[in-house]
Amino acid sequence: MDAIGFAANIVYQFLTNASFLLLAAIGLVVILGMMNIINLAHGELMMMGAYTATISTHHGIPFPLAVLLAFFLVGIFGAVLERLIIRRFYGRELGALVVTWGISLIMGQGTLLLFGPFMPSIGIPGGSFALGSHSFATYWIALICISGLLIGALWWTYHNTRFGLMSRATMQKSAMAEALGVNTDRIYMLTFALGAGLAGISGALLAPTASISPLMGQQFVAPAFITVVVGGGANVLAGAVGSSLLLSLVKTPVGLILGAFLGTVALLLTALIVIRLMPNGISAYLQRFTERRVGA
Repeated sequence: MDAIGFAANIVYQFLTNASFLLLAAIGLVVILGMMNIINLAHGELMMMGAYTATISTHHGIPFPLAVLLAFFLVGIFGAVLERLIIRRFYGRELGALVVTWGISLIMGQGTLLLFGPFMPSIGIPGGSFALGSHSFATYWIALICISGLLIGALWWTYHNTRFGLMSRATMQKSAMAEALGVNTDRIYMLTFALGAGLAGISGALLAPTASISPLMGQQFVAPAFITVVVGGGANVLAGAVGSSLLLSLVKTPVGLILGAFLGTVALLLTALIVIRLMPNGISAYLQRFTERRVGA
């Protein structure tokens, strides 16, 4: 039984690390991967989602409803942000980087002034079970499933809906899409709002596993950017999935044997190597591999 528990623990740790990377990155997949906006306020959008879920739960709203509320509130905030500020920086990557950095500082310090340095956390929903000497949290298993469902829902949205078709057309050739009657301004707003909402729902889902503070978003920014950049822009969804699995495949055994810190170091080194060997990301490599297989 302990051998089974040990094997299950390795798989559990691998999927847990991969799902964390996916949840941290999924909002950025839309905003950076599709819109090419370097959003340094991504962590603060996740923090906003975590605060929304935490405050709602403390006021008696069931946690699942609090998570959905975080998605809608942060999404609406993202739409307002895009209309007022972000829309002025399309095609100006450096300007977008600076302005989103300023937004992140305002959001972090504003939250500190409004709510103080810490907030009572949410208890982790569900219990745990054991296999041999190894314990497994039911909530993290749920997060593994939810991260897969979110990626699947996002893929379905962009490949099977009118909004997805217009959005992909706008991101690839905005002038041509506008000439064909697409309201590109509205598509940009909705796309940024979707990315913000996904960041909010991810922050809400991860809130029970983290300390709730105004600076909590910083712990998500580096993993999110690493996952998206390593994944590449040829197919941002497939790239994000491939990147999270590859990085988790490295981090998990190193973290189990040498500790969490060295596991993170190994993840960073792997990201550097992948970017050096595959500058266009994993998705470009997967796309070329698929094309060769089809051609053969």
